[in-house]
Order: sequence, then structure tokens, then C-alpha cells
Amino acid sequence: MKKAVVFLEQQSWFGGAQRVLGTVLDSIAPEYERIVTFPDHGPFRSTLEEKNIETVDLPIGDYRPGKKTFVEKFTFACRSLYCGVKLASFIRRRNVALIYINGPRCMPAGVLAAWLTRRPAIFHLHLFLTRKLDIALVALLARRVSRIVACCEAAGASLLDVDRRLAVKTDVVYNPLPEPETRLAREEQGAWRCSDRITIGMVGRITENKGQLLLLRAVGGLPAQIRAKVQLLIVGAEAPRCVPDLVYGQTLRAEAARLGIEGQITWTGHLSDTRPCYASMDVLVHPALPPEALSIVILEALDSGVPVVAARTGGIPEMIRDGFNGLLVPPGDEVALRQALEVVLENDAARARLQAGARSGLDNRFLPERFSFSIRSVIGEFCPQERL
Repeated sequence: MKKAVVFLEQQSWFGGAQRVLGTVLDSIAPEYERIVTFPDHGPFRSTLEEKNIETVDLPIGDYRPGKKTFVEKFTFACRSLYCGVKLASFIRRRNVALIYINGPRCMPAGVLAAWLTRRPAIFHLHLFLTRKLDIALVALLARRVSRIVACCEAAGASLLDVDRRLAVKTDVVYNPLPEPETRLAREEQGAWRCSDRITIGMVGRITENKGQLLLLRAVGGLPAQIRAKVQLLIVGAEAPRCVPDLVYGQTLRAEAARLGIEGQITWTGHLSDTRPCYASMDVLVHPALPPEALSIVILEALDSGVPVVAARTGGIPEMIRDGFNGLLVPPGDEVALRQALEVVLENDAARARLQAGARSGLDNRFLPERFSFSIRSVIGEFCPQERL
């Protein structure tokens, strides 16, 4: 009989951590029974159910970006306590052998359930932690897990800088380049490309932390003759039922109109597979206002031969070699971002050099095979298969 692993997921729509979790689930498919908990219903959950992966409800609550109120923190603490007890009962009933926590929001409930059931727990750290309270809470709970999987050196450092004792249980396993979920016909590739302009793309959730507003203002501040060369391709949408995201989306469109560039922007909305978009881009911009760990978007762009202009923060310098396959700028610096865009737009030789660097490909740290082997090894260490 296959041993069961329960995966705790904090959101039901697609993001970088969810796409990585999909690869984790595929990696262990032959050996283990896979069960994934979700706070609600959404496209990611539906995709797993179509693959006949069991999903169950675990009401940890909606995710809202930004600073939390005292009431929200208190409510989250109560929900986590309830979910931890409920999860422990489920683990005993289904004889689950291992708990896999795919994000910090699920961590309190997961650690409590692990303690109540005496099961091992793995925590996958996809974030570069910045808030003092978050770091303190995650560091405290991390002492109770069996293993920490950090998606890059920077993500691991954000936790280890607080508690060096965690180093003995921390492994760095770089996020893999995901396989495309769909493959469009050749004539459909590059469908958004504007032949007489240079296309600057941005891919990600429409939310303040991603920095779409910074990109619009940097482009709007370009000299008129340079700005006229630009076509913007904004890929992504607001998170479902997230009021701050919806307000931010309205702000973006209003700012585009104020800057006079609304006619130069293509908004694609949510796409289940973003890979075909890169064929339409000459450069990808990734402002990443708060420090970001490891962006799947950057991996996809570089794998598609698209150079990247990004913030020098978090784990981004672990992917981009400044001046080779992209340009790094200080985070949140509109002037520096605008100057980097001028280089890409005005210097044909520099743009060609960066494109050649991007086309040289990713190194083997990001190979799906390497990721799958590492994940199977970690899970197998704490949930070994029974020998016949």
C-alpha cells in the first residue's frame, strides 16, 4: 500500500509556489498517495482534481496582501488552531505518513498537526522573509519541522540569519523550470508582438508588490521619441475576491491614461500557461518591490531567450548575471529602471548582447530532473517506501 502525504496549500489560484507544488506532486506520483488541502476552490485546485489528485477543505482563510490588522491576526490565529486540530484528526483517520507545508500561512496549522500526531513535517520556503513578525513566527515554528526546503540561497538566508541552528535541517533546492501546460501551434506563438515596436513584457499577479505601477511610470517618463518605440504586454490578473488587488488594477489603468500610454498597453488577463507570451517579448521587466526569492517568471523568460531587467534583490541575482543575460537595478528606483530601459530600447548592440546571453540557457541548478530527484530524496528520507 502506498504511504499518504498531505500537502498544505494556502491558495487555490496559480502562482509560482503552486506551479512548483505541481512539479512536486508529479515527482512523487508513482510512489505515494497525494492529498492536497485548500482554503477554497479555484483554478489550481481544479487542475489537480482533473489529474485525479485528492483535494480536501482546510479553512485557513483568505489571503490578503499587505499589512494585517489586529483583528485579522487574531482571526488567523484562531483559524490556525482550529485547522491544526481538524488536520490532526484527518491525518489519524487516513493514516497520513508525512505533512508537506507549501507556504508560511499553512505553517501554524501544519506544525500543530505534526505535533499532535507525531508525524514528520517538511516546510517548503518559497519566500524571502522581510517582516520581523513573520520571520520570528516562521523561525519559531521551523524548529518543529523535520526539514526546510528553501527555493534559493537568499530565501534560506532570510530565515537562517535569525536562527543559525536551522542550518542543519535546511536544504536549498532551486525551483525548476516548469514544463508548459499547453503548446500553441507555431502560428499562434508571438500573437501579441507588435512588429514596429519593441515589446516590454511583465508577467505576474496584478498586485502592488509586483511593481506594475513602477514600470508604467518608468515608461511614461521616457523621452517622447523613445517612448513611441514601446509596446507594453502586461500578463496577469488580480487575485479572486481580493479588494486591494482590484483597487490596484483600477489605479494602473488610471495611471496609464494619465501618462498617455494606455494605447500602447496590451492587458492579457489571467492565463493558465504564460509560456507562449515570451515569444512576443523583446525584454521582460520584473521590478519585485519587496525582496523576492526565486521567480518562475524570470526562469521562463531566460529559457525563452528573453533578457530580463529586474530588481537586485532577494534571489534574483542568483538567476541574472548583470550585463550578460539581463540588467539589475535597485529595487523601487524608478529612475534606474527608466535608464535601464533606455539602454535596451536605444542601444541595439547592448540589446543583442543581452538576448544572446539569455539564449545561452539556464544552468543545471534549475533542471526539472534535478529538482524531482532532490524532492524525492527529501520525502523518502522521512517517508520511506516499504520494501516488499
